[in-house]
Amino acid sequence: MSNDIVLIGTILIIAYISSYALYRYGIMDKKVHNRIWNIIFLLIFLIAMGVGYLLTALTDLGITAIPDINLISWHSEFGIFFFFILFFHLQINWISLKKLILQTG
Repeated sequence: MSNDIVLIGTILIIAYISSYALYRYGIMDKKVHNRIWNIIFLLIFLIAMGVGYLLTALTDLGITAIPDINLISWHSEFGIFFFFILFFHLQINWISLKKLILQTG
C-alpha cells in the first residue's frame, strides 16, 4: 500500500493553476473559481470523513479484520488531497485570513 503523493499533488496543482489562470485572464469569474474549489474541498472532506467514520465504526464494533484493506488506503489518499487543497484554500482566502490574523483587539 503506497500513497501517490507526487501524482495526486501534480494533478491538483495543475488543475488549480489552470482554473486560477482562467480567473486571472478574465475567462472565469472569481466566484466560480472559489466555488469550484470549495465544492472539491467539500466532496473530498465528505468522502474522507465517511471512510474514517466507517473504519471507526468497524473498530468500535470489534471487527478487527477490515473487510477491505483499500478503505485505509482511500482514507489516507483523501488526507493527501486535504494537504494540497489546504494551500489552495489559504491562497483563495488570503486577504480574509490576513485581516483575521492582523486584527487588533
